[in-house]
Amino acid sequence: MKNCFIFSGQGSHRPGMSLNLYKTFQIAKDRIELSNKILGYDISEIMFSSEENVLRQTQYAQLAIFIHSTIIFDLIKDQKECVAVAGHSLGEFSALYANNFFDFETGLQIVDVRAKAMHECELNNPGKMSAVIGTSIDKIQTICDSVDCQIANINSDSQIVISGSEESIDLASENLKNIGSKVIPLSVSGAFHSKLMSDAKNKLSDIINTSRFNEVSFPIVSNFNAKPNRSIEEIKHALIEQIDNPVQWSKSIKSLSELSNEFIEIGPKKVLSNIIKKIDDSLTITTYNSIENL
Repeated sequence: MKNCFIFSGQGSHRPGMSLNLYKTFQIAKDRIELSNKILGYDISEIMFSSEENVLRQTQYAQLAIFIHSTIIFDLIKDQKECVAVAGHSLGEFSALYANNFFDFETGLQIVDVRAKAMHECELNNPGKMSAVIGTSIDKIQTICDSVDCQIANINSDSQIVISGSEESIDLASENLKNIGSKVIPLSVSGAFHSKLMSDAKNKLSDIINTSRFNEVSFPIVSNFNAKPNRSIEEIKHALIEQIDNPVQWSKSIKSLSELSNEFIEIGPKKVLSNIIKKIDDSLTITTYNSIENL
């Protein structure tokens, strides 16, 4: 059975993540100790902690999710045939590791640069995000344009996330509620996938354009354009552009479903399956997120 592998992004972390994997599997122990060495500090202490206050910070959460996801993938890859990959925002980097686009060390270094650059944007350009339920994208776009915020994630036709400055999101939320929308503030630390993240592009571009990449093993459906990509240059471009552009998740899932209706979700916890069912409830999704699933 051929599967589409999908990888979760920021927000899918959980306290104590990877600890049982570390205790049980040599590959997990080696991967996490290598990460500590490359990063120059013990990311393992942050991942294994029962406290979430440090782990949830962008500069650590992105690294922890990438490390965990690559371990899970390596533990199941020989059991499941892959036909294509995709990842939600940060998850696109895990997907590219699974696709042999780069080795683990290269991927970790790129994610580290990305996470630190985005954290700087959080501090310099404070903002927030909200999910909008039950309103058409055209109406949401019109309101976003009027208050200077952006659509950040198109998760499904019925769930769209907006992102921008605190003032712009407050104004947009009020206007959306006035036309009957349900608006849910998200517990995030910045205005991801908006122009408030644009300052992170140069640093991300620098490391991507100086890193060594391989031809991919199978197509990756990129967040930026929701199209299956194999070209190294197109993949690099999409990685850089996604940082301040919308995640085209709904279209991405529809593209993947043309290749297979069997999906495997990988990440620290189950977050994408329910979204995917809202896009197409005929798809079959199996989740691998912890030692209990293996």
